[in-house]
Amino acid sequence: MFEDFAEKTVLAIKKAEELAQQLADESVATGHVIYGLTVDRSVCLHHIFHDLNVDPDMFSGYVQSLPREPGVNNGPFNRHVRTAFERAKDAAQQLGGKKVEPEHLALALLSIKSGSCYETLKEFAIDPAYVQTLILQAMGLDPEIVPEWF
Repeated sequence: MFEDFAEKTVLAIKKAEELAQQLADESVATGHVIYGLTVDRSVCLHHIFHDLNVDPDMFSGYVQSLPREPGVNNGPFNRHVRTAFERAKDAAQQLGGKKVEPEHLALALLSIKSGSCYETLKEFAIDPAYVQTLILQAMGLDPEIVPEWF
C-alpha cells in the first residue's frame, strides 16, 4: 500500500498506528496521522507547529479527549486517512515528487475538513490553509500552487 511513500512518511504512519493502539482506538484517524507527522524532528511540520507553540504531545493529548472514531472493515485506516493517502499521492505527482514525502501527506491531511485532525487544529486555533502555505514555503515552492482537491 505504501510503495510510493518515502521512508519518513511510512515512519510517520507507523507512529500514527502506535498512537491509535496506545489509545485503544479501533482505527487510525487523521488526528493520529498529524501526530505521526509532527513527532519526527527532521520533518518540517514538527518545526512549523513548534513555531505555533504546538508540540506532538498536545496533538496526542487532544485526540485522546475526542469521541472515538468507529473501526473500519478494510484495514486500520479510516476513510479520512485513506482520502489523505490518495490526495498525498496526487500532491506528490502535481508538485514533481518521486515519492510521497511527509510534506505531501501533511498538505493532503490539512485539506480534509472533518475528522480528528481538523477538530484538533480548530481547538488550537490553527488555520489549515496557513499551515499548508508554510509547508509549501519550507519545500521552496510557491504557496499559490497548493493542489486543489475540491
